[in-house]
This record gives sequence, structure tokens and C-alpha cells, in this order.
Amino acid sequence: MDAAGGQDVTSGATQRSEAVGASTPTAAGLEEELRGWLSLAVEAFETGNQFSRLALLELKLAAGDSARLLILALAAVPVVILAWLGLSVLLAWLAYSTLGSIPLGLACFTLIQILALLVMGLAAKRYARSLALPATRRQWRAMMETEDDDGAQASGS
Repeated sequence: MDAAGGQDVTSGATQRSEAVGASTPTAAGLEEELRGWLSLAVEAFETGNQFSRLALLELKLAAGDSARLLILALAAVPVVILAWLGLSVLLAWLAYSTLGSIPLGLACFTLIQILALLVMGLAAKRYARSLALPATRRQWRAMMETEDDDGAQASGS
């Protein structure tokens, strides 16, 4: 206190600076927090880098396996064809031996092949429809209709 009974100017300034210092972080605290964020960012970068390397290596393995799978599928085609022919000939032979008529046996064989072609044609038609992306087209049309409705309301107002 000074002689007039007032507060000392230097002690008031010290109290204000202490109060301000309590609310703001110190340089050391700020530096520590920045180091923490930096280490977190480095960890995230390293994790992303490891994940991308893992994904790349796994894609390379999958590419090799897909080539092997393609070779197996190509090798299976003649086996499936021979099995189908064997089954068809067996059924045609059963028709011939039961009815005793060669033309009916051949007709049975031909009928089996035609039925198989019809089933495959129906399946191909169904799959072709899904290749046209029907759900995406419906969504696109709905979005365009909504946009047209919004445009008509805006111009009508």
C-alpha cells in the first residue's frame, strides 16, 4: 500500500499477470500438447502405410489365386460337358431300352438338350436384366422427378 492508502501499483500488476497466466497454457504445456498431436499423427500415418502395404500384398495374392481359379474353371468345362453328355445318353438309352424305339431314344436325347437350352436362356435373360442396373435406374428417375418437381415449384412461385 502507498501512503495515500491505495494499493501498490506493482503488486496489482503482478496479481493480474498471475491471473492471466493461470488461464493461458504455458509454453512448455503447449509444446507438450503439440508433441502429443504430432506423435498421434505419425502413428496414424504409419498405420495407414501398413494397411496400404497389407492391402497391396493381399491384392497380389488374390490376383495369383484368381489366375489359378480361372485355370481350374477352364479345366472343369470339358468335364462338365462330358458329364452332361453322359447323363443325356443314359436317359436316352433308358428311353430306347424301355420303349424299344431308336427314334424315341434320339428324341429323348434331343428333348433333354432343348430343355437345358431353355433353362439357360431364361437364366441369361434374368441376369441380363440385373446387368441393366434396375435399382440404380429407379433411383436416378426418382431423383430426376424430384428435381423436376422442385424446378416446377420454383418457377410456379
